[in-house]
Amino acid sequence: MREFLNDNGAVYGVAALCILEILIKGMLSHTYKRLLKAAEDMGHSEHRLMKSLRMKFETCYKLKIGVPNVEIFVEKYLRHYQLLGLRLKTWEVFCNQCMLLAMIGSLGFGIWAMILDLDPKIIFSSLFAGVLGNGILLLFDGMFAISGKRELLRIDMMDYLENVLKPRLENETFHSQMLEEYQQEYFDFDKEEEQPAKVVNLIPKEEEKMPEVSIDFTKEEEEIIREVIREYLG
Repeated sequence: MREFLNDNGAVYGVAALCILEILIKGMLSHTYKRLLKAAEDMGHSEHRLMKSLRMKFETCYKLKIGVPNVEIFVEKYLRHYQLLGLRLKTWEVFCNQCMLLAMIGSLGFGIWAMILDLDPKIIFSSLFAGVLGNGILLLFDGMFAISGKRELLRIDMMDYLENVLKPRLENETFHSQMLEEYQQEYFDFDKEEEQPAKVVNLIPKEEEKMPEVSIDFTKEEEEIIREVIREYLG
């Protein structure tokens, strides 16, 4: 341990932790930027998270289940989104642990150097490395603003689902007849005025036949439907 401290091992250790945290925060910042860009046009985005969340939301309404709490729905899929095999929240917690380790490590090495009665320069360098390292980490934390980007992403996703997609799906699913009447009244009225009167041959009700409708699902849609049903039924 004496040789480790004499060789400025404490300074190098704190520096390594600081560099590691800066790299991870840079990676998280870049990931949130891509997610924010995808959330700006969530209705047409092909991003894996946006597309999956949009399809599951629509499936809930196709199955007439609905989504009562959109905030929890968004938060759930944000927390389960993974980067390099780990959830984004796990990476954020790891960054905080790196900062804590750098602080405790520099203080611990400084105290240990005093116990071993080493050169005051070594004691000072160990303590100063922790203060400087954590100051730099706080500076980069403000530059990357990870928590702010995450909150903005959550708001953008909730805004689209709550204020755009949800009303449309509710009208199509639960108020389809009212929507049809609204369209006929406000969109077909002008067309009917412009068109000349036509003779319409009405088909007796007994001769009317309902058209056969076949719905084909892709494998991805079938898997999403199964997943939604499993979650709903527990």
